Amino acid sequence: MVDHVLRLKLALLASAFRPGVALARTIGVLLLAGGVGTGVIWLSTQVDVSLETHRAALVIVATAVSIGIAVAPLSAGLGSALEPRRFAAFPIAPRELALALGIAAAIGLPAVLAALLGISLERAWAGEPSAVAAVAAAVLGAISIVIVSQYLVVVGDQLSVSTAARRTVTAIARTVIVVALASAVVTVAVVVVDSSDSATQQLVATAGVLANTPMGMLWAAPGSELAPMVARLVAGLVMVAVLALGWGVIVARLLESPQRTRADIARSSLGWFDLVPATPSGVIAARSLLYWTRDPRYRFVLLGLPLAPVIMMLAFAVAGAPLPPLWLLPLPVLALFLGWFSHNDVAYDHSAVWLHVAAPFRGSADRWGRAVPPLILGVPIILALSPLLALWSGVDDVLPALIGTSIGLLLTGLGVSSVSSAIGAYPAARPGAGPFDQPPSLEARAGWSQALSLLAIIAFMAPTLLLVWWGLSDAQWFTVAGIAGIATGVGMLVLGIAAGGRAFRRRAPELLDLMLRT
Repeated sequence: MVDHVLRLKLALLASAFRPGVALARTIGVLLLAGGVGTGVIWLSTQVDVSLETHRAALVIVATAVSIGIAVAPLSAGLGSALEPRRFAAFPIAPRELALALGIAAAIGLPAVLAALLGISLERAWAGEPSAVAAVAAAVLGAISIVIVSQYLVVVGDQLSVSTAARRTVTAIARTVIVVALASAVVTVAVVVVDSSDSATQQLVATAGVLANTPMGMLWAAPGSELAPMVARLVAGLVMVAVLALGWGVIVARLLESPQRTRADIARSSLGWFDLVPATPSGVIAARSLLYWTRDPRYRFVLLGLPLAPVIMMLAFAVAGAPLPPLWLLPLPVLALFLGWFSHNDVAYDHSAVWLHVAAPFRGSADRWGRAVPPLILGVPIILALSPLLALWSGVDDVLPALIGTSIGLLLTGLGVSSVSSAIGAYPAARPGAGPFDQPPSLEARAGWSQALSLLAIIAFMAPTLLLVWWGLSDAQWFTVAGIAGIATGVGMLVLGIAAGGRAFRRRAPELLDLMLRT
């Protein structure tokens, strides 16, 4: 059985080199993978593990690269010829199939990169007392990456129910890879260029956080004291064992579960509606996602949102503000405007708002559904960019405050917008219109609705912003500011959606009349 699966895997790998468009993509992927592998091996020869910064950078780079390798199979599109359910028609024992697929996963580009990453860890610690621990950590780390990539292949196949789903997951996987590689490059650059105490402390703090996570504990094991080293190695062994046993259970379950054919999927594909729950909020969320991805009015805003933080940074820099701390500005400003943008989202529906007015659902369902796109876009951006911007800012222990403030501004903005779009709606450009098109008449309501909603967001977040200001002189306030920001955001989002839902149902006829008159 294993021989047949391995021959199938080799045939699939060989098919990637057939002449055509796929060959060019294969060559590009090989060049990228070759660059990553070469860079990882070269860096392992330059690491001096006696230096604290080098040990911290080793943990950060290895963790980032391992995440990129694990999600790599999803970056080429969903669906795999070696997905377990494709073997359901054959009389194969689940255990044999799980073993065969696991061994086949060790043949391929992700497995080669995982092995190179493990070899680089061993080379970095060669000749040191922790060399044996490095070998054990490298083996366990490489195996865990391969198994996790197999899990992701299975998850990807379950999600491949529509073209929108495939494109979304593929785009997310590619974004994760880019962010992971960028994080590794930035970490190396910081070690080479910036030797200040603040940069060193930030690197060590980041590595310490990663060392206590499943993603980074094995890469941090060789540089730990004896007790933490043993604990991390044992935890890594348990993690690999659990992943392996879980793989066998998943394969057995998938062989028993029914599978729709691709033709059935193509006939029943409803795009975003296939990905959301069959609830009023889910349907409205799908409609909102369609607007955010297809309507030129929303696309213009998405393109313009990153410009506001950049312009503000340039203005402060020209005014003489020190540059490193200015890196704390872009993310909160981006979160503020992303949450505030929804303050008139009902008007963007134009005449289609009658669907929401006529449908027998609660107003809060409308509010929750419209909040989904900004949440899907904003929260991952905040979590992905906060560590980098906190590191570049040079401010010690600022990461909790940056994450909490940014999430708080986003959620508070959505809560305020849920109310203002129901009670302060004003005419907007029609669906499909250009971003610079304007309605025939703009009432004074537009000005005060925009200004009041923006000021309300800032006012509700003022206590958190004050705590952040105190943290610049006493770092212990940063943690308090992060907790306060998230608590404020969650509370304002829940209250805003509840109040906005009631206002929407109460003013539904007036809103429909306003949309039909413009």
